[in-house]
Amino acid sequence: MPTREQTIADAVQIFEHTEYPSGLSANTAWLGIYQTLLWYEPVNWVGFTDLPHIIDADKLRPSSPAKKRAWTKPQVWQRRAEAFSTYIARQLACPADNLSSKTDLLMKRPDYEGMQRQNSLGIAFPGVEVPGRSSTPSIDLLAIDSNIPQVVVSAKWSLRHDRLNDITNECPVYKAAYQRIYRQTRRAKLLYYVVTNEFDPSRLNKVLDDTCVDGVVHVHKAAVTEVCKLNGRLTQLIDLADFIKSTASW
Repeated sequence: MPTREQTIADAVQIFEHTEYPSGLSANTAWLGIYQTLLWYEPVNWVGFTDLPHIIDADKLRPSSPAKKRAWTKPQVWQRRAEAFSTYIARQLACPADNLSSKTDLLMKRPDYEGMQRQNSLGIAFPGVEVPGRSSTPSIDLLAIDSNIPQVVVSAKWSLRHDRLNDITNECPVYKAAYQRIYRQTRRAKLLYYVVTNEFDPSRLNKVLDDTCVDGVVHVHKAAVTEVCKLNGRLTQLIDLADFIKSTASW
């Protein structure tokens, strides 16, 4: 079984060598992330063979015989996933039918065969005990300037209900610890961002409503607001490319 360090190294190696028709940059990094981590769900219903996993699988395929009888035409999330797949295929200049072979490249490696999908764990935030479900709380990225924490980034591919609790629990504890330890520094507060590939509007809105969180970053905002047409409140999402560029000011 690959170690955490090996999983991170493998993901980075794949990311750096995936296809970028216009070159790798902050604006195109999302293409590499999707080729590395995005997977397709088998559907085999109402004309679909498989669809990209942008929502819980039961919204992409019937989960019971009763639902199969009710699903006589494509559902809304199937249409959104289809549009998303077509969009990515256009960016990679390949047929949409071939896209599933160009994605999920990490889990397709022999070392990962049969393993459950999981997010890579980040670097632990030392000295801070975070209440919540995890006995070993950790964060994914901590930006430091002159040995003083500036920004905490929590990366969550999806925002399950238990993940939402993580954010609610972790964010105020990290910020309170910062105020206690670094209250005499010139920087007013620690910033906390969530980076995600979640598409579910209700889950995204819950994080956007959290006043502790300074911003919610999406792997590719246009996929949510333009391709899937889930705009409205979700226009407040920060695109990953813009977030990457903003790190220069940290």
